[in-house]
Amino acid sequence: MKPKLIHQEAMDYSFKAKQALEQDNYSMAFDLFNKAADLESQVAEFYFDKPDLEPTRSIVIRSAAYLNIKAGQIEQAKKFIFFGLLHTTDVLIKEQLNNALELAVSLSNMAPNEASKEFNYLNLLRQRSIHYVIEPANLSFGHSVSLESIKEFSESYLKSLKAYAISKFKRVLKIEEELEQNILSEIEKLVNPLVTSSAYGSFKFSIANDFLPRPGDNRELVEIKANVVSKYHHEIFINPLSDEDIQEIKKGYTDEEVNDIFRPLTKIKSNNTPYKVGYYDTEDFNKKFVSKIVNKQKQKLITVKQITQEDIGELESSLVHKRSGKGGRTSKHVIFKEQMKTAEYEIKVSEIIPKDNNPLLLSEEIMVNMTFDSNKGFTFSFPDLNVQNTDTVYNKALEGFYNTIYGKIIGVINAKEPNEEEQRDWNVVKKLITNPDALKK
Repeated sequence: MKPKLIHQEAMDYSFKAKQALEQDNYSMAFDLFNKAADLESQVAEFYFDKPDLEPTRSIVIRSAAYLNIKAGQIEQAKKFIFFGLLHTTDVLIKEQLNNALELAVSLSNMAPNEASKEFNYLNLLRQRSIHYVIEPANLSFGHSVSLESIKEFSESYLKSLKAYAISKFKRVLKIEEELEQNILSEIEKLVNPLVTSSAYGSFKFSIANDFLPRPGDNRELVEIKANVVSKYHHEIFINPLSDEDIQEIKKGYTDEEVNDIFRPLTKIKSNNTPYKVGYYDTEDFNKKFVSKIVNKQKQKLITVKQITQEDIGELESSLVHKRSGKGGRTSKHVIFKEQMKTAEYEIKVSEIIPKDNNPLLLSEEIMVNMTFDSNKGFTFSFPDLNVQNTDTVYNKALEGFYNTIYGKIIGVINAKEPNEEEQRDWNVVKKLITNPDALKK
């Protein structure tokens, strides 16, 4: 037996199998991976009783484990995984074998061809994935991230991503306005990023969008669908939003599209989010954190429009009792009905008007976010200073907001030994107040 020659033959089959996968020929890939796995298994078994031939033995055993998984031969793969975990001392190879074991367990109950197809699809998804990490903004609970933070991030991220994808699809399809809603609903279903891996520390995860073409799919649409997460990440999500960047964005998208894409991002990237988002750069694999969206950038990006009562969506929740009569007729009785209204928009503020103090004229306009929730009421917030106020009455909520932000500004100006957060707030305040010394006590 010449293990090196057999190993090389196995690698040749593996390379051809990868080429078949790229051409969406899963049947050919399955056959080729099986040939590669059979050959590599022979080589791995040859090295079982040769501990003096490390690290070659461990490398070949790892290769045999993964080739058998790719071929859907899960029980055979486990044999090499367990042997490697018991006899390998290399830390990296052990970690990779543990990952292989996790995959093998998840694929155990599948037929070989299905297991092979599932693994190779996942493998291709992972190659297309963007890798993120969510970390807490402060370490009150160590490095653990709350489900609330993950939920808030995922909801805002998805809204922004889908708005970006729709803008791309609309340009390709040249959608007519009257057909728009039905088609866009179908497009939204195509943009559904899949979690391809996750880990603790703080919360690491990778996502990619489905890339498989379906019968009758438009080639350009498949291209957009397959690459939407990566393109969105590089063009939108990590965009530093310099003045030049914002000008290019405004040229490429309508005001409505810009609002739909970037308004959700102002939540993720505001100064008062309880988490921060990082990503792993595809060039150097270093972790980097996305930059914040501050008031000046928001002013240039988001178009402020007046909201009327008709613009505020209405949801109706009803509790209905139904009873079938003898004649087959059904009677309905509404026990409870409630209308719930929601809205979100921005208002421009050029002066702060606190209740018991003189108005405070700002040197530049700020954009204050207003949200309405039927369970909470009206909330006014200015993330740059981490200020917000909520009340069930609009005027009281706004008045409370003015009082809160006024108090925050006065506190920042009069801080004797500012901490890191107060210093950051000071950098914001000195841009908003022409003569901050006049407010010192």
